[in-house]
Amino acid sequence: MADQLNIAVVGCGVAGATAALLLARSGHRVTLFEQSAQVGPVGAGVLLQPSGQRVLKEIGLLDDVIAHAEPIAEIYATTHRHHDLVRLRYADLHDGCTGYGLHRGDLFTVLHRELLSAGVDLRLNQPVTAFTQDAHVIRPMDGDGQPLGEFDLLIAADGSRSRLRASAHVRQWTMPYKHGAVWVVGRNDAIRGQLRQVTRSTRELCGLLPMGGGRCSLFWGLHERDQPALFAGGVSAWREKVVRLLPEAAAMFERIENFADVKFVRYQHVWMSRWNVGRAVFIGDAAHAMSPHLGQGVNLALVDAQHLCKAIDAAADPARAAEQYDRQRRGQVRAYAAVTFGLAPFFQSGSALLGLGRDLVLPVLPKIGLARGKMLQTLAGELFRTGSRRLTDERP
Repeated sequence: MADQLNIAVVGCGVAGATAALLLARSGHRVTLFEQSAQVGPVGAGVLLQPSGQRVLKEIGLLDDVIAHAEPIAEIYATTHRHHDLVRLRYADLHDGCTGYGLHRGDLFTVLHRELLSAGVDLRLNQPVTAFTQDAHVIRPMDGDGQPLGEFDLLIAADGSRSRLRASAHVRQWTMPYKHGAVWVVGRNDAIRGQLRQVTRSTRELCGLLPMGGGRCSLFWGLHERDQPALFAGGVSAWREKVVRLLPEAAAMFERIENFADVKFVRYQHVWMSRWNVGRAVFIGDAAHAMSPHLGQGVNLALVDAQHLCKAIDAAADPARAAEQYDRQRRGQVRAYAAVTFGLAPFFQSGSALLGLGRDLVLPVLPKIGLARGKMLQTLAGELFRTGSRRLTDERP
């Protein structure tokens, strides 16, 4: 696309910040609206998969992002009885393949620095709750229903609880999960080079993700109804539960005196019949939120932003670019959404029957060649990848 466009991006998360950066680098005028009064390096640990690494390498940011990260060689999950559930090694996909345990703040810091240097107009403390459009322009609206300008394209990247989806007027479905996770960031060297998970049936789930430099992210699966009781019971009682399931987590509690630094996060599954509505297009969790069990959220957001920006640069007009993005991303995203939706109850549901079935079947699957290959592709973000070359031909 030769013409310079005036583009609004709503949401300064990974998807929105990446899209704003790439579009500004392509010469477009980009205004990034963020409802928070300030932005900073917050969040827990994320797993940067080869798919996300590829995007960051292509835009010249991978080395900066992983400078302090932890290389993750494998995903290792066991039951509370120390029986293996699954052990997937990245190197089995190809030599040199690895994941990275990363603090979300490290990724955001790099993206924030770059988008400002690229000339993005970042407007903080500016919620966008709706939009209107006609054949020529689209207008983001604030909470009072006042327009915030006229743009050629609006990119909705305002997260899983997007307020802009209501303005899309397309078929959509949102299902809040009853289970979420308590997470905390701390210091721990007991786990290195692996994402470690332990589960007791489908009632308890605990994991440790090292993030480099001795930093570690702890997550504890929890039904939303049990969260008040957990917090009321105090840190000592919680520590006892966690350490009983995963002894390596003990060091995480050395500096936790209360629940002030502990977050309880709820998840939801979002489905939209399409992600483009005229001059509006949805990306990241705003378009397709899902549970975090496959560790793909940040990676799908990065790939979304990259594909959309390439479509904008290639298409004849913004609406056509949005349509092209929708077609390109639909296959992979819907595949991950389906797998995640089906997998989640086998880890968090409270069903003893599902837990037993998982414990019997999951350890067998990696021993089947075709199944193991698909599991590795899914882990690496390669499932139904859009593009002409496979991961084994194009390494990050």
